Amino acid sequence: MESNDVEMNFWEHLEELRRRIIISLIALAVFSVLGLSFLKPIQYVLELPMKSPMMNMVAKAIEARAGTEGSTLGFLALSLRSGTTSRVEAELILTGPFQGIMAYLTIGITTGVLLSLPIILYQIWMFVFPALNRSEQRLAAPLFFTIIFFFILGAVFAYFIVVPVVLQFAAGLFQFKNLWDLKGYITFVTQLILGFGVAFELPIVMAFLARIGVIDSQGFRGKQRYALLGICVISALLTPADPGSMLLMAIPLFILYQLGIFFAFLVEKEVEA
Repeated sequence: MESNDVEMNFWEHLEELRRRIIISLIALAVFSVLGLSFLKPIQYVLELPMKSPMMNMVAKAIEARAGTEGSTLGFLALSLRSGTTSRVEAELILTGPFQGIMAYLTIGITTGVLLSLPIILYQIWMFVFPALNRSEQRLAAPLFFTIIFFFILGAVFAYFIVVPVVLQFAAGLFQFKNLWDLKGYITFVTQLILGFGVAFELPIVMAFLARIGVIDSQGFRGKQRYALLGICVISALLTPADPGSMLLMAIPLFILYQLGIFFAFLVEKEVEA
């Protein structure tokens, strides 16, 4: 009798996994078809970092908030203005009919992946949820929405800040006309957006490391100088255009590190309680 219960539980578990996978695939397919159906608006969104003076917009926002005279933020706004142009001097091209078809499919699939990602993550989360104990289930929903929030925050930051800076730097490297393959451009922008979405999960990762006892909040606090050095190096490598752009990337990452220390502290208090 016991073995039958175990076998039934196993098949029910497998059926639940199959159902979650089917829902995820349906969401991916639906959003991919939508991506193929709304090609013009998506093309505009893809080209926006090349055509819009993003850094000037950020500089205006900083100046409106902090002013322009005698402040660090004012210097940052000035650096952003001086280090950018009105648009990226490059053109997106297709090198043949097959490239056009592949770019068309890439736009659809990429749109499908990005838009269905919250649904896919939710399905994964709900599959794991029953295996958690009651105290872990109580924290499950806030943790899930926190993960989604930081991912979206990183993706938006990459789209509006990182992508325009990197594109402007790449376009100014050589004194040649920039003709960029559309499929390669889409892949590059997508990788940056997804990469920064994952990178902004830093506070969650730090809290998890504290939860399993690898390192506590005091340990993270003691390594702040090394963390700051690493963040500055990474920011300089990713945004070598000008000091203002480097600071604009390094500051949010260091703030996330500080937030991670706070999350680790909260986790420690929860464990002690």
